[in-house]
Amino acid sequence: MSKRKNKGLQEGDSIVHKVPFRQKMYFGLSIAGLTFISSTIDGAMLKYYTDFIIFPVLWFGIVQLLFAIVNAINDPIIGYYSDRTTPVEGKGKRKRWLFRSLPLLTIGYFLMIFMSPDFPDEVIFIFLFIAFALHDTGSAMNGINRHALMLTVTDDDNERASFTSINLVFQTILGIFSYLLIMLFFVEEDNPFPLPVIVTVLAIVGVIGVGVAFYGARGIKESTKLYDGETFPEIKKLLKDVVSSKTFIFYILLSFVMGAVTATVITFQVYYFDDVIGVGGTEVMIVSAITLPFTFFAYYLVQVVNKKFGPRKTLMMFITMSIMAFLGLILSRIFLLAVICYVIINMGNAAFWILSTPIFGNVIDEYELKTGNRSIGTFNGINAIFITPNKQIMLFLFTLILSITGYVGGTGVIQTESAKLGIQIGVGLIPIILFSIGFLILLFFPLRGEKLEKLKKDIKETYDKRLEE
Repeated sequence: MSKRKNKGLQEGDSIVHKVPFRQKMYFGLSIAGLTFISSTIDGAMLKYYTDFIIFPVLWFGIVQLLFAIVNAINDPIIGYYSDRTTPVEGKGKRKRWLFRSLPLLTIGYFLMIFMSPDFPDEVIFIFLFIAFALHDTGSAMNGINRHALMLTVTDDDNERASFTSINLVFQTILGIFSYLLIMLFFVEEDNPFPLPVIVTVLAIVGVIGVGVAFYGARGIKESTKLYDGETFPEIKKLLKDVVSSKTFIFYILLSFVMGAVTATVITFQVYYFDDVIGVGGTEVMIVSAITLPFTFFAYYLVQVVNKKFGPRKTLMMFITMSIMAFLGLILSRIFLLAVICYVIINMGNAAFWILSTPIFGNVIDEYELKTGNRSIGTFNGINAIFITPNKQIMLFLFTLILSITGYVGGTGVIQTESAKLGIQIGVGLIPIILFSIGFLILLFFPLRGEKLEKLKKDIKETYDKRLEE
């Protein structure tokens, strides 16, 4: 085999341990239900509070920063104790945490939406903080354990990417409705919907989302064999291992900069179309329906490119495309060009959502080979200390820019040129800076080339013993 072909296989070996499609489907449903809710929060909640509850925009950003502290505290604790949960045949280990998360997610979400502009700003501030804290705690319990289980059931990069892609298909199906609801009910300048209608729509989203998540979690099967020979290092040693892992530090930085952008695209997009381009929700919905096939195509395209070039190089390619698209949002206010830019940006987001899983899986595999331990939940929790606040920091920066440039909250308000420019800076320039940093991190990522090839060979032998004996 030629040297060039060997290099191409270093980051994309053949599938070795497959997950049944039915199980991938249940995983997809479990996350899709919660994504229906979280996408609505990300895309509509800031607009809901600034334009319907008439809550000061900067105060919303401060709430995000404060509850980010809660994230930093509870995520590693949840990860640490979930790793030490004793697996029970028929009930699993991670699966039990999925069920525990749902009440907190539900209570937090409904506290968020049942708000009134008649309440004092101080009262809204307190309740909003509590709502976000409860919802995020449930989200952390669910996300940490679902992600840990996804990485436990297979060791192969391509299979992990396929797993994530199928999850994303289910997420996108519900995400379509979330996006259309946001554009229909939150981007209407001439005849804005009354507050009771908005609250009713948000409540329906919550009921459907929790129901789908519950159904998906019920269908997931988790064999206790996955945890045969599992050991738990002392917390001191574990923290020392994490801090000394160069690969994990690189991954944390990558997740922070990439996640900050991908988590806030929909939120900022609403302001861009509404206040900069000046189009209504109905127009955007029609265009979204036309561009939707590109999102599904991206799920396929990313896997094809990944098989040839591997997760690291594939993600670098899509990052480059996204940077050019974000530049287009800064330089133009043309509706059609904005739509094209967002199509490309969403394809770049798809690449990160799909490929971050196999990249992180390789980080965990490296740790297991070095130590004999596989503390995925703890790694997820520690990772969350640094990456979970990224969305809150982005929201704070965006609200700060809006406040400085003179954004005026309320439905039907025509923004000044200064405010429009501020929105363009928030939706374009900041993502360009962060994605450029992400590109450099991937360029020098420790697990690449021959080192990664050896890692995949060694971890395959470990999985062969665990799953095939």
